[in-house]
Amino acid sequence: MSLYVLKFGGSSVATPARMERVAEIVSKVLASGDRIAVVTSAIQGTTNRLIELTKPFLASPFDREYDAVISAGEQVAAGLLAACLRSAGVNARSLNARQIPIIASGEFSNATIQSVNGEYILREIKQGVVPVITGFQGISENGDILTIGRGGSDATACAVAKAINADECLIYTDVDGVYTADPRITLNAKKLDGISYDDMVALASHGAKVLQDKSVRIAKQYGVRLKVLSSFADGDGTNITEKTDYVSSYKIAGIAHNLGVFALKLSSKSDLEAIRENTAHLEPCALTDTLLLFPKAAQVEVKTILDRGGVAFDIDNDIGVVTVVGDGAHGMSAVPECERFNIKATSQGVNTFSFVVPFLQTEMLVNALHKRLFEKTV
Repeated sequence: MSLYVLKFGGSSVATPARMERVAEIVSKVLASGDRIAVVTSAIQGTTNRLIELTKPFLASPFDREYDAVISAGEQVAAGLLAACLRSAGVNARSLNARQIPIIASGEFSNATIQSVNGEYILREIKQGVVPVITGFQGISENGDILTIGRGGSDATACAVAKAINADECLIYTDVDGVYTADPRITLNAKKLDGISYDDMVALASHGAKVLQDKSVRIAKQYGVRLKVLSSFADGDGTNITEKTDYVSSYKIAGIAHNLGVFALKLSSKSDLEAIRENTAHLEPCALTDTLLLFPKAAQVEVKTILDRGGVAFDIDNDIGVVTVVGDGAHGMSAVPECERFNIKATSQGVNTFSFVVPFLQTEMLVNALHKRLFEKTV
């Protein structure tokens, strides 16, 4: 008898029919004699609608009331999913972060989970209950609701898995695993059987939406076995483990792209450290000594910080970032396909190489690189 955490994304609980599919998955696991805890995201589209409601009143997402509003989606989803499970004969009960509790710290809208009361969850499971836990949210020491970033339900699931010493954490989403590129824009994208924690963190932090990077960091730190599966089709999924099963002779795990950023151009190198310190909660990415990337949602706040500091700057919204991830990423500067693109900037990391290009060239560059890097197999 094994113990699992099953996490279901927003698309997996988007409609009553899809919730019933989740109930089938849960019932199948229980029928095998295994025990489970469930973590759910908000119903697809709910968080975006809640964010829109905050805009007339809040200039920044890093606000107490912002988190109070946007965390409500997971509460709704957990209650409905528990009700769906009960109607399917499963003894389920919804639980929010305060009830368990799940303790978090840090900035509003970008907090970090510090602890999960695993004993409370295990007590529910031992009593024959399937706990349906709200993802994405934690409670501060002051009792405030803190959210842990978009996609944060993945981090909740990994933290719960660690707290109850689960045998495996299964992330159910609308794709059947981790692909070499976003299969919605790259028709020949290949599914990976396995990918390393480090490569997955790099893909996630550079725009791949299949997993949140915080969740993979938690899994790596505590040795949580992690797998990505589809809610809609059977399959083996992708294991997140110690090594990548490369399908590229270039030793590339995949290509991520990010269209939700803007470039901040500073006039001098001396401004860089001060700006990074004052905007650390926004997690800027430094490409050069005078060029930083920020999420577009934070643009108003960044401008306010810079204006207060009297810093000269320019903003470029017409960009996309394409990042190649894997042991072979360091050799990407010589890829001939890049010569026909307007490369605005590049940046190299331990297992990454990023290109900043005009917005409209982003997907074209992803496909050009994919054709080059994945046309041969190891």
